Formats: sequence, structure tokens, C-alpha cells
Amino acid sequence: MPGVDRVKLTMVTDNHVDMLLADLPNVTRTGLAHHFDPKTQCVLGENGIALHVEVSWGRYTYRALFDTGMSSNVLLHNLSTLHLAANELDHVVLSHGHPDHYGGLQGLLDAREAPLPISVHPDAFAPRYLRLASGQVAPYFNYGLTKESISSRGGMLVEHTQPLEIGPGLVATGPIPRESDFEVPPTDLSAPNALLHVREGKVEADVVPDDQALVIQLGDGIIILAGCSHAGIINTINYAKKITGIERVIGAFGGFHLGFPGSPKAKTEKTIQALKDLDVEVVAPSHCTGMEAIMDIARAIPDRFLLNVTGSSVSLQAGPTPAVDLDAEAREGAARK
Repeated sequence: MPGVDRVKLTMVTDNHVDMLLADLPNVTRTGLAHHFDPKTQCVLGENGIALHVEVSWGRYTYRALFDTGMSSNVLLHNLSTLHLAANELDHVVLSHGHPDHYGGLQGLLDAREAPLPISVHPDAFAPRYLRLASGQVAPYFNYGLTKESISSRGGMLVEHTQPLEIGPGLVATGPIPRESDFEVPPTDLSAPNALLHVREGKVEADVVPDDQALVIQLGDGIIILAGCSHAGIINTINYAKKITGIERVIGAFGGFHLGFPGSPKAKTEKTIQALKDLDVEVVAPSHCTGMEAIMDIARAIPDRFLLNVTGSSVSLQAGPTPAVDLDAEAREGAARK
């Protein structure tokens, strides 16, 4: 698969909004001027993730959306605020069948005038339950994700269990092998905080078998977009390297799933060390990584860390040198104050 020349990643939806973040050479933000301008709207945050991907090569451009956030209200509002058109999307990739990743899909399809292919694993549609240590239960919480609700709105389902090239330089991984010894999914149905999955009539621990990532080949390197990394962000990166045959990892963006209740601190520490060992050039955790783990990563690898929040756009170009330290100016400015 040939790589692309340029990539622009825009965080359409994320848990956080920060209007005080300044622009950087490779990063633009919806900052204070945008916030106070009566002619504009502010982006909105919610518990979810949606990343707009624009890849270019020569005079050609292709656009995809990785996940759709928790709600169509926020997704469509932010797309409009960020001047991104739903009708210009060429493909959608759903990382897995949890509402904070598919929630905006129906509204997105309703807002379009043309059909849109949707990459998804077949297990995304199986009923899911959540039980918390408090005793609360969320029954069949993915009821809103059905094949009929997608196809009736012009969504063209592409169900796959292997890597799928969805566009130029873009691969939806399909299911990710679980090999890292510190990223083993919980399988105890009696655990205080438990995700449950009903598959073929059987109740199982929900290890999220439908979890997939989107891999972008930019020149001689790859960028990995993760929704929640239920398979583990290190497993995800290693699998992306395997299916592309590329060793250089330019960036890892998205949810690293280190903030889930009960996730041990040791897992964050081992993840940070593995990110160093893998020589990931830009590390941009968000969403379910959790604020505490995000701060741990920022402290441990400040020269590789990027704080990526709702409304941020990151532009990268193919080249032989490592990606620039995207947040260097921000840290230098803070140090001078």
C-alpha cells in the first residue's frame, strides 16, 4: 500500500475543551479569539471521540471519520464549527460498538446526501451490559447500534474481521491480537466493574473483540488512531507495524484506556515504557486515557507528548526526519512565565 504525502488530523469530539491552548507550528486550536468572537460558535466536549482524517497526495484528497462521538448533536455542531463537511466524507471507521464511539453516526448519516461506507466488526452489534461496583447496571447499552438503523440512513456496512484498506494510505485493522502481558483483558464476570457481552446466546466477559484501529501510512512511517484501545495501545501499535510492514511509528492518537475504574497504575507505567521502546514520535492520548494517566505520560515523555483536545488540528508531512516536538513552544512559553 503506498503512503500519502500529507495528513491533517482534527479532533472533532473529545472529553475535553481547552480554549487557553495556543497554536503551534503544526497545530491549530479553537482558542480565545474564536471563543469570544460573536460570529463564531465554540466547540463542545463530551465523553466520546471522533477524529477527522484528511490525507493528501499530489493534487488528490481523501477524507475519513474515525468514530463519531457520543451524540450527533455535538458531532454535527463541531463539524460545522470547524468547517468540516459531512457530505465530503469518503468513509467512516467505527473502532467498536460502544456508544461513545458510534453515538453520532445516525445523525451524521441523516445530514448527508450520499451513501457512506462504514467499516465495523460484526461483533459490534451483539448486546452489551455494564455492571458497576455501586450495583448500577446499564442494560443493553448499545441498543442504538443496529444494522437497520445504519442501512436505512444510507450507511453501507462493511463488516470485516481482517485488515481493510479503506482509502489511500488508510487501513482499518480489524480485530487486534492480544499479546502484551500487561494488556490482558479482564475475563471475570463477577468483577466489581464488569463489561458483559451476549454472543450467540451466551453471556461472556466483554473483552471487546470488535476493537480496531485506523492506521495511516505517511511516507515511510505510520500513524495509529485508537478509539479506546480495549486491545491495548501497545498491542495496537505492534499489530499496525505487522500488517503494514513498517517499523517507524510517527504518532499514536486517541484513547489508551488507562482511566477505566480499577485500571492499575502499573499498567500506565508499563505503557509509557513501551511507548519509549517503540520510539513513538508523537504521543497524543485522549478520551478514555483518563486525566491522571495523560498527565503521567506528559511528565514522562514531554518531548513526544501532545495535548490533543476538541478542536485541535494537527498537520504532518512525509519526511525522513522524526516528527517535530509539537508541544515544545507551549512548554518553553510556560517556563518563561
